[in-house]
Amino acid sequence: MKKINELFPVDEDFKVQSIHSDSRYVGKDSIFFCIDGLSVDGHKYIEDAIFQGAKCIVYSKPLTFKHKDVLYIKVDNVLDELNRVADLFYDHPSYKMTVIGVTGSSGKTIVALMIKNALSQFLKMGYIGTNNIEYAGIIEQCPYTTPETIFLQRHLSDMVKKDVKGVTLEVSSHGLALKRVDSVHFDIGIFTNVYEEHLDFHGTMENLMASKAKLFSLIDEKGYAILNTDEVRFYNLVKDQIKCHILTYGIEHKADIMARNIEVFIDHSEFDVQVHDELKHVSVGVLGRFNISNVLAVMTALLALEMPLSQVIDRVEHISGVDGRMELLQHPYPFHVIVDYCQHVKSYEKVFQFAQQVKKDGRIIAVFGAPGKKNYNKRQKIGKLANQYCDQVILTAEDNRDEDIQDICLDIQKYIEKPVSVIIEDRRIAIEQAIEIANRHDIILILGKGHEQFMASAIGNDPYPGDKYVALEAINKIFKGEEDNGKEMEQID
Repeated sequence: MKKINELFPVDEDFKVQSIHSDSRYVGKDSIFFCIDGLSVDGHKYIEDAIFQGAKCIVYSKPLTFKHKDVLYIKVDNVLDELNRVADLFYDHPSYKMTVIGVTGSSGKTIVALMIKNALSQFLKMGYIGTNNIEYAGIIEQCPYTTPETIFLQRHLSDMVKKDVKGVTLEVSSHGLALKRVDSVHFDIGIFTNVYEEHLDFHGTMENLMASKAKLFSLIDEKGYAILNTDEVRFYNLVKDQIKCHILTYGIEHKADIMARNIEVFIDHSEFDVQVHDELKHVSVGVLGRFNISNVLAVMTALLALEMPLSQVIDRVEHISGVDGRMELLQHPYPFHVIVDYCQHVKSYEKVFQFAQQVKKDGRIIAVFGAPGKKNYNKRQKIGKLANQYCDQVILTAEDNRDEDIQDICLDIQKYIEKPVSVIIEDRRIAIEQAIEIANRHDIILILGKGHEQFMASAIGNDPYPGDKYVALEAINKIFKGEEDNGKEMEQID
C-alpha cells in the first residue's frame, strides 16, 4: 500500500489500495489508468471505474466531465506512467531478484524452464511464460506469454515476499512492443531466433526484430546479453547497440560457446561443447538439432552466472525436456509418439526433418490442424511440408474459434497429394486413430497444442485433456486391451 503523494507529485495524501488498467477489477481507493489499447480505450470506462471505487484517474485525452471527489491526473503517456507507478507501488521487485528474460520466435519456453530447473537446485526460482507461472509451490495459468504490467509486477512482488531469488521470464515481441516489461530490471537477456511471425501486428521483419532487440536496451552495463550468432541478421542488428556484456553461442557461426559433432537420436541428443579451448562431451534429453541451439543458450546463461563448466554440463544433462515441447511419450510399445507445441511454420519443418532423420523403416504419421481466424497462409505452408515429409496425415481440430473445422482442414488438405490424408474433426478421435494404425518403428507426431489443456472456440476456451494424456490413454486402451486378450506385444528395442 502506498499514499498517492508517494506515487505522483500531488498534495493529496490518501492511501491507494490497488492499481488497475481494467475497470472490471477496480476496487475501493484505487487508481485507474486509462490505457488506449489496440482494441479498447480505457477512457471510455472512467465512469465504470469510479463507480467501482477508483479514487484517482490517470488519463491523456480531454475529458468532458470530472467528479469533485476524484483526483484526475493528466499525463502525456498513460502506459509509461503505468510502468513507473506499478514498479514503485510494488517496491521495485525486479531489483530484488536475478531476472533472466528470454525472447525469440521459438525456444523461449524450453530455455526459460531449463534455466529455472537448472538453478532450482541452488536457490528458489520462479518462471513466468507460455506454460504457466511457477514459484514457491504455486502454479497458476498465465494470461499471455508476457503478461501485462500490473499483473507482472504483482507476481514479481509476491515472489520476493516468498523469498524467490531468481525468475526466468518469457519476453514476447508483443510484450516488448506493448511496453509490458518496460519497468522490469533484467540482469540477463537471451535471444533465441527470429522467424516471420506476427507480421499482422508488427508490419515488417524490421519492426519485429526491433521489438525483440528492445529487451537488450533494458539491461544495464553490468548485465549480460546472450546472442545466437547463427541468427546473422539479428546479431548484426544489435551487437553494436548493446551497452552490457555480450556472450554468444552458435553452431554454424563462430561464438563463445559452440556445439560440435552433433548427433540426434529418437530419445536424446549428443554433442561436444566448445568453450574457448575446452571441448567437453554433452548428452541431453532434448530432441532435435534445433534444440541443441536452445541448450547452448541455457549453458551460456549459466556460465554468465559464473557456474563452472563442469557443473553447467552436469545440470543440463540431468534436466529433462519441457512439457509439450518435443516431448517423447513414455510407453513400452514399438512405435514412438512425440507431442510438440509447434506454433510456427519453421517449427513444423524442423520437427518433420527430425522425424525423417531418426526414423528407421517406419512411417511418419502426423496429427495436426490450424487455428481458426488466424494466419491463413500457414495452412498452405504446413500442408506442403506435410506433403514433403509425411507418410500419413490426420487433419483435425486446433483452436478453430468460430471457423468451421472441416473448412480449415480442407484448406490444408489441398496441398497434401503424396501421403494418405484424412479429416477427423474430433482431436481425441484423430489421436486415437493415429495410435490405432501405428506399426513397428512408426513415428507419430501430434502437433500444435503441446502443453495446452483447452480448445479455443467461438464461446471461449473449452476444456481438453491435452494431447499427451489423450495419446497415453489411447495407447493404454488399444494395446493394453490387446495384451489382455492374449496377443503378445513387441517392446521397443
